[in-house]
Amino acid sequence: MPTTPTAPRRISWDILRVVAVFAVILGHVTHQGALLHPELTGYPFRVTAQFGAAILLVISAFFVCASLRKGNPRRWLWNRVARLVPAYFAAVLATYLVTRYAAVRFSGLPFPPGLEGFLFGVPQGLPGDPSPWYIPTRLDLLANLGMVQEWGWRFETFYYLDGSYWTLPVQLMAFAAAALLWPRAWRTHRVTVGLLWALVLGPLVLRFALFPPSLEPSTHQKVVDSVFYGLGLQRTHVFAIGVAIWLWARHRLETWHAALFVLAAVAAQDLQVFPFHRALPQDAERWPSTIGFAVLLLLVCLAARGPDWRFPGLPRIAPAVTWLAGISYGLYLVHQELGYILARALLNIGVPGWLRLPAVAAAAVLGGWAITAGVERPVHRWLTARRDRRRKPEEPQVTDAEPVSVGGGS
Repeated sequence: MPTTPTAPRRISWDILRVVAVFAVILGHVTHQGALLHPELTGYPFRVTAQFGAAILLVISAFFVCASLRKGNPRRWLWNRVARLVPAYFAAVLATYLVTRYAAVRFSGLPFPPGLEGFLFGVPQGLPGDPSPWYIPTRLDLLANLGMVQEWGWRFETFYYLDGSYWTLPVQLMAFAAAALLWPRAWRTHRVTVGLLWALVLGPLVLRFALFPPSLEPSTHQKVVDSVFYGLGLQRTHVFAIGVAIWLWARHRLETWHAALFVLAAVAAQDLQVFPFHRALPQDAERWPSTIGFAVLLLLVCLAARGPDWRFPGLPRIAPAVTWLAGISYGLYLVHQELGYILARALLNIGVPGWLRLPAVAAAAVLGGWAITAGVERPVHRWLTARRDRRRKPEEPQVTDAEPVSVGGGS
């Protein structure tokens, strides 16, 4: 069967993805963890910047264009779903089981009797810990498997098992939209650029002009917020800038126009992540986040249009960087809530923060490798095998030279 040659893997993209995913991990472990669980402090430093997930989505959007143009959109979409969703389901189940067990133990409550009680029962009595952990329920499990967490947590109906899980439904909706819009005959260059600007500016108008955010939202405001965030409108600018950079890299967008997109994306990122910066003292998080996003966005531009990066010592670390980039989707899936649980368990036996941090990071890498090698890659191969066998001889094999998912491997 004839195949189309693939471009060599560029280390610049792997470096960006590893930097972004470890920025997410360090921010969650050293900063967000203490906000959710006040006892999880004592680390040698605190990373308050929030830009890693957004940069991963920018890179994802860039490679949507790079890979979608190679083949059939429906086949491409199935390839994405087959890679992302099974690993996510496995991570949800593992996180639910571990969190159920750990939250009951940490809260000082007795386990409900029997397997049914352990899985879904409500422990009786008062927590023995002054900072009890939330014990997930059957409804939380179903909501997370169905990826509808954003539609219920504001009404205290169900909750995220892991705060990082917001990215997958947003990305799947973006992939579906890309596959739907890509083959359209009316998709001229002018229409495409106009649509990208609408993705950047439209949510800002909705969010800040038509439905201004409130620190004390009413029921109506909660409904608006659930729809806005449930549809992923707060992140459409990162997909738009990823596509704009791809157009610029292929010389289909002028440099001045691409620069306007970058400035608009940075402004949109600042407003969407910190809508209350005038009312709340958020400078410790806001400026590192906005500056970090801007710097990484410029590096994405350099990787997109410039030569592959070369600097002293890179050949020695390149295999490790490429390996980490290849497991980063799994790493992203398992690092946050499970990392908090490991940090609390280590704290309980007296491990200081300077040792807890590398231990949690190492465990995240191990867990990311396990879910990548044990679920993501083999299930993806199995789900796409029949499709590959049925591919017509004249159809080229579509392979992704670079990853297209949040943290996903190629």
